[in-house]
Amino acid sequence: MIIRQVILLTIFIFLLSCGSGNQTISTIVKIENGSIKGLQEGDLKKFLGIPYAEPPEGKLRWAPTSPVKNWEGIKSSEYNSKICYQPKQMAEFYDRAPDIEDMSEDCLTLNVWTRAVSKEEKLPVMVWFHGGALVWGSGSQYSGEELTKKGIILVTVNYRLGPLGFFSHPELSKETGTSGNQGFKDQIESLRWVKANITQFGGDPNNVTIFGESAGSWSVNVLQASPWAKGLFNKVIGQSGARLIPLTHLTQSAPYSDSAEQLGLDLSQVMSQTSNPNLDKLRNLSPIEIIRNIEKDPLYSTQFDSLTIIDGEVIPEDISLIFKKGNQANVPVLIGSTADEATTFDPKMLNPGIAAVSYKELTISSIKDILPNADQAILDLYPVNNEETAKRSWVDFTTDAMFTAQMHKWGNLMSTVSSPAFLYLWEWHPSINGSKEYRAFHAAEVPYVFGQFDMFDLDQKEEDLEFSQQMIEMWTNFAKNGNPSAGNIIWPEFKNTSKQYIILGNTIEDEKEGEALKDREELRLKKVQLINESYDKARVIFGK
Repeated sequence: MIIRQVILLTIFIFLLSCGSGNQTISTIVKIENGSIKGLQEGDLKKFLGIPYAEPPEGKLRWAPTSPVKNWEGIKSSEYNSKICYQPKQMAEFYDRAPDIEDMSEDCLTLNVWTRAVSKEEKLPVMVWFHGGALVWGSGSQYSGEELTKKGIILVTVNYRLGPLGFFSHPELSKETGTSGNQGFKDQIESLRWVKANITQFGGDPNNVTIFGESAGSWSVNVLQASPWAKGLFNKVIGQSGARLIPLTHLTQSAPYSDSAEQLGLDLSQVMSQTSNPNLDKLRNLSPIEIIRNIEKDPLYSTQFDSLTIIDGEVIPEDISLIFKKGNQANVPVLIGSTADEATTFDPKMLNPGIAAVSYKELTISSIKDILPNADQAILDLYPVNNEETAKRSWVDFTTDAMFTAQMHKWGNLMSTVSSPAFLYLWEWHPSINGSKEYRAFHAAEVPYVFGQFDMFDLDQKEEDLEFSQQMIEMWTNFAKNGNPSAGNIIWPEFKNTSKQYIILGNTIEDEKEGEALKDREELRLKKVQLINESYDKARVIFGK
């Protein structure tokens, strides 16, 4: 059953709480490790670049996260810290490539945005893990200006990325027993910091919502499954991403797709441009040398940026198996995806070298590659009669297989615990330079969740501002009480029997169009069901 929720764009007014007359002053907070000085403008206080872990430099490169040591005096938290080392993004659409001087291995910091007057307020806390394929991005890209107006505290986090954050190697495994997933360990340490310190900012350590988009959504999906993260959060918001399909994992040393340690050995030669370098040599390389060598290697771009390592600790086994057993954190989830995720990943647009390949070939090969056991029923749902139809089918299949199906799988697997799941499909079409050709593209909802329309150079119209305020209301309501319903929007629980979810987007008034919508969503559910069934047939069950 599909529920169409009409979004009314009349009840919210975009307001700025901090006028130009507000004076910026310093504000000091005492936390567990020492005192920090942030900035206050009006009633908004922000503390930027707070260290939550020791810098992973020298012998600590690739080591498990170490809690930050105490300091004397007052540490400045008035400005963003440097961000974790990262290569240039392959998709220019999302490119916000930082300068080298803005990057550092000393990057394990977080930012706190609050309007709490005192620490006795105990406001709900939202902790954001940024996206970027576990390779790009930073917490400093996101502002708490708008979210905090709804009575929550926002925390944004930096974590190790790419070859410095998700690197497994036999010598590393000998040091600590396991290797890899350093970035996930950073995220867990940041949540421990929140648990220990957020009271000092007026937050409630027992009402913490973790949320993220794309790889940030992968992250919160992993954290919900991880025994290391249990008890550190109370709700989850996942936007366009989960680790619930086959071939998204590496084992530590035994083959499944590939061995993480074997891939690490291969990558170490790329990093160093030498044969079989030892761990000491790798640790003596400059981080930018690692980044520059590895970003141009096809092994990196095709295998390294989207895999999760089953290390027996942070991730003890296949994520979907953890959920199937009901061993995930029993907390409410708000999850969903956009309707046209793949429009910005068009391989012919990103790689002119394959421009001669037809969309018919791309669509058929994508289906065969992602679903090697796909039957004719799936192929029939993505027609390739002509190039225009085939291009649409490529977008639809990639969106359905890599995003929509995973979010439905997540919702279905929540039936193994008692907490509710709420599912959405985001169909709003932002305008970029006056055009809506990308439709509801991957990450299109993020500016609306944060009220930041400078992301992706989105056109800022009144209806966008109003819709953004509605999004903020729903997301913060969920953070407050575990239910995203807001105003006249009554959000049903998603159950694997009824499949109820909400479409967030433009209104459809006409009865005929409403019927067309119903047919379209029934078709979408059919596609998702067949895709997930195909994934299940291909799945390797770990631990047997």
